[in-house]
Amino acid sequence: MSMTVAGAKIVLEGVITKTQKSIERESSYLKELADDKATLSHIEQLQADGEPLPAGNPYGSYSEWKDQIEKEIKTGQNSLDRIEIEKAELMAFNYFVENAPEA
Repeated sequence: MSMTVAGAKIVLEGVITKTQKSIERESSYLKELADDKATLSHIEQLQADGEPLPAGNPYGSYSEWKDQIEKEIKTGQNSLDRIEIEKAELMAFNYFVENAPEA
């Protein structure tokens, strides 16, 4: 069964809304990424200064702590990379919805 242009437009309108909501989270991801990078710098400074792990720290070593923060940085960067793709998709979806002839 083939899809009509009108049917595709209806489907894409839902996708556009979902994609816009995802893109709106970009600033949150940017803040988290900046916080994680600052935390990583702080950890590296503590380690370089020979400081003991802070009291109540859930990690067994600086290495373990740094590994976790580096994973969070990678996850945040992956989310930002995905948002860049979503921005391009959103442009294409909007163009199609606005310009594709129905007949």
